[in-house]
Amino acid sequence: MIRTFANDANRFVFTGDTLEQLDAAVWVDILRPSKDEDTAVERALGIDVPTLEEMSEIEVSSRLYTEEGATFMTAMMLSRTDGDNVMLSPITFILKGDQLITVRYTEPRSIDAFIAKCQKSAACTADGVVSGLLDGLIERIGDVLERTGHELDALSDNIFAIRAPEDAAAPAVAAAKPARRGPRNYQSVLEQIGRKGDLLSKVRESLISFQRLLAFATEIATTRKPGKEYEGRIRTLSRDVQSLSDHTGFLTQKITFLLDATLGMINIAQTGIIKIFSVAAVVFLPPTLIASIYGMNFEVMPELSWPYGYPMAVCLMVLSAIVPYQFFKWRGWL
Repeated sequence: MIRTFANDANRFVFTGDTLEQLDAAVWVDILRPSKDEDTAVERALGIDVPTLEEMSEIEVSSRLYTEEGATFMTAMMLSRTDGDNVMLSPITFILKGDQLITVRYTEPRSIDAFIAKCQKSAACTADGVVSGLLDGLIERIGDVLERTGHELDALSDNIFAIRAPEDAAAPAVAAAKPARRGPRNYQSVLEQIGRKGDLLSKVRESLISFQRLLAFATEIATTRKPGKEYEGRIRTLSRDVQSLSDHTGFLTQKITFLLDATLGMINIAQTGIIKIFSVAAVVFLPPTLIASIYGMNFEVMPELSWPYGYPMAVCLMVLSAIVPYQFFKWRGWL
């Protein structure tokens, strides 16, 4: 699909979705182009429209270059940013003279919001559209990082929260009961941490691509000379990207900390279970020994003929279980 935008009566307006208005357009937005559309745009504007495979290449020389009087700048933008399943897709900005051509394969809301904003404002230049689009895309990344930070704070509270005893109606009893720490479903916590880590890796890749694009745009501005306002906005966007990159690094470190803490909590829980089995084995070992002794089939065992032999053996087994249990409680091992 191809959409064109132009200045008309000092207004930035949508001029159609056909190829007839390409020459007068300030901005040509190409969304998921077909081969026929690629060919028609290349003939009309005299540029080589990059394919999705070419836009996705990681080499800087394949993303940032000049060719036949046109400047090509490709970055990785985020879409579907409402949840953790964020999609990373390339967008290419092509500046040729007074025209901007964008090539993309997804529809992030930030671009539609920018279009609606431009249609309410005065005329725009191609360089102004570039800076506005970059501003909207980078601002959306900031929103994603802000939301992720809040969700990580909630996840941290869940991991380290002190759960109140069940009998909350009796304060005296509640104060005497030990508090239970940590969430019960550690698998869910690990899954959430994994999703946040994957999200931040995509955000970091996007920010790196924008950082390189802005550095290249600064160099190109010396030859295009779009004006001080454009150059100032590019410098501001570069600082914003740098600050967002620093914040992404902080959130990545927090995810690593939460992952280590969760694994530590799982280890503590497993250690507690093993301790219970160990204590149970030690407690039941003496009674088992006594029962084994009196279960032997020897003819000469005086206790077998005593009238109170059975109650004595039972009492010995109970006492031999109580003594280790009280010893463990006294040492604070339970």
